[in-house]
Amino acid sequence: MSETVFRSKKRRSAERGFTLVELLVVLLILAGTVLTVTHQLHQRRLTRSCAEQLWHIYTALEMYEIDRGTLPRLAFFPNDPKQDADSLVTVIQPYAAVEGLTVCPAVPASQRALGLTYVWNVENNGRKLHPPGVPRWMLVEINALSESVPPPHQGRYHILYTDGQVELSKSPPPDLRRL
Repeated sequence: MSETVFRSKKRRSAERGFTLVELLVVLLILAGTVLTVTHQLHQRRLTRSCAEQLWHIYTALEMYEIDRGTLPRLAFFPNDPKQDADSLVTVIQPYAAVEGLTVCPAVPASQRALGLTYVWNVENNGRKLHPPGVPRWMLVEINALSESVPPPHQGRYHILYTDGQVELSKSPPPDLRRL
């Protein structure tokens, strides 16, 4: 009789709810899902923020062109981005309402410290912003220079064109390597 009582108690406790292990498994699955979704949302926010910053850079370059008649003569990537006269950072400073526009928010801190995370298409130097024909690329993220450095936006790069379009591309501009 004691064996029957023991079995019926065991059956009743199993029918009452989940075991501790089952609850832990469910909680781990939920936590993993929340972390994954949170990371994806964070990456999307960084990607959107980078595109908005490029649009603001474009607007600053439009104002520069209105003042000076052409686009500035900039270095592909200056020796000292924060100080050099041929740096995008120093050229747009009077026209940009926000500091830090020239740094993509999605790149690692080591790159952010440079003050500039985009490279300039030197073929735009001294030209008009809205040339006739097909728009040219103006800026692309510095990560596009090396195949060993991953693109900052989930395997993609932002590219700013002379018509103000910001494109999210899996590959850098085709003529980037020859500059």
